[in-house]
Amino acid sequence: MKRYFLLALIAGSGLTACKSGGKQEASAAQSGDSTATVTTVAQTDTAKVYNAYLSVKDNLVKTDSKGAQQSAKALAANLSNIKGCTEAADLATRIAATDDVKSQRNIFLLLSQDVIPLVKGMKTKSGPVYVAYCPMAGNGKGGYWLSAQKEIKNPYYGDEMLECGEVKEEIK
Repeated sequence: MKRYFLLALIAGSGLTACKSGGKQEASAAQSGDSTATVTTVAQTDTAKVYNAYLSVKDNLVKTDSKGAQQSAKALAANLSNIKGCTEAADLATRIAATDDVKSQRNIFLLLSQDVIPLVKGMKTKSGPVYVAYCPMAGNGKGGYWLSAQKEIKNPYYGDEMLECGEVKEEIK
């Protein structure tokens, strides 16, 4: 019980974090992928945000600016369904509006600051969510992102520094 209280406190404490009303619940299932364990979260509003966020992240890892644009459109639409996530939806829209991957990555850094607390407040029944950190992101100030895999795949640098970073937290 203390853990859920702590997660709720963290989720509500971000200055620009999405603040959603109501209880955040999701269920998760493991896929049969033999190379990595992937968390698939049930399609609640927050889970839809999480899945769309992962798609944006994965496209940035691949340095696929067009894919990131498409994923960001879906993310913006999902964020707009959650009360208090207007700023995050605007950031996702900004990613969708540019095909410059460097700009997309800079905006994604800000977007992650809003989405991470939202996802931390989400309950999953199985499969962890990882909070990863790269000390080089944000001009050396560091930056966090969410991942369904423990293996580091850095969205801020892609192939340039694919494995730069470490898992800082595991959300169960």
